[in-house]
Amino acid sequence: MILSDVEISRLVSSGRLVIRPFDGSMLTPNGIDLSVGEEAMIMESASGGRRVDLERETDFELPPGSHVLVVAEEYLELPPDVVGTVNLRSTYARRGLLIPPTVVDAGYRGRLTLALRGAPYPLRIRRGERIWHLLLLESHPVGRPYSGKYQGSTGLTPAP
Repeated sequence: MILSDVEISRLVSSGRLVIRPFDGSMLTPNGIDLSVGEEAMIMESASGGRRVDLERETDFELPPGSHVLVVAEEYLELPPDVVGTVNLRSTYARRGLLIPPTVVDAGYRGRLTLALRGAPYPLRIRRGERIWHLLLLESHPVGRPYSGKYQGSTGLTPAP
């Protein structure tokens, strides 16, 4: 079952679901919006690229067709019976951005590093811009909550 804004608010209020920072304006009827954090990386190879410090620069340009990693501003803690899936907000898809299918496993704790594929033309992305939508789904409690290599991420985390 997809969690509604009412259920998400209830879970956050009870402390079972942690979203920091959290305010009601990020709620949508069926999820929450996630925003661009303080760091991005324009990938130049599978193992790295040019880091962009969005604490110094307020925005950056995604080169046409580029592969970019961006840390989300929000810190999440999902309970063992909630799983998430991340999508682009419609406005950004209409501008030509793409993201790969992204699942946030039950039990995940940390800040997400999300991949973006640039449009066929340059686009600017600003820190704090709400470009992703996190859809939260109720699950049967898992026997083994997520404990992989990205657990506890606090900043941009490229693949090893």
